[in-house]
Amino acid sequence: MAKVSTLPEELRPLMAGPSVETPYCCVCGRTDLPLNRHHVVRRGAGVLYRNGVEVPKPTLMLCGSGNTCGCHGLAHQNMLHFRYVPGKWNSGGRPYDNMGGYEVSLAHGGHWEFARFKKPTKYSEALKKGNWRPLRRQRPEYQG
Repeated sequence: MAKVSTLPEELRPLMAGPSVETPYCCVCGRTDLPLNRHHVVRRGAGVLYRNGVEVPKPTLMLCGSGNTCGCHGLAHQNMLHFRYVPGKWNSGGRPYDNMGGYEVSLAHGGHWEFARFKKPTKYSEALKKGNWRPLRRQRPEYQG
């Protein structure tokens, strides 16, 4: 029996992004709160298969625990959203993102961005009106 992807179309671009493992919150840079891996695509949102293999959901390291404090809490309250911006290739055949030519991982060639909101916002609305900014630059030894 063929495996069927159930992940909504608007969330599929997020699955192209790498997980980011940092010793600090990749949104605000804090280290004084507990750090937790946040699933950018919620675990219950469905699954995506490529060539019959389930694609793992990317995670980002955020400050705060549970659903109530720090950036992790804001993400669970739909007040902090993420999107993945695929990279481009320069004339020399090397990947770069659109953050001033900053070189990125050969495997991914893109970057994560975030948008914060004062009140809970649906992802589809966030994509239309968010003030999107890149995550803090990850040093290569911390990229997942």
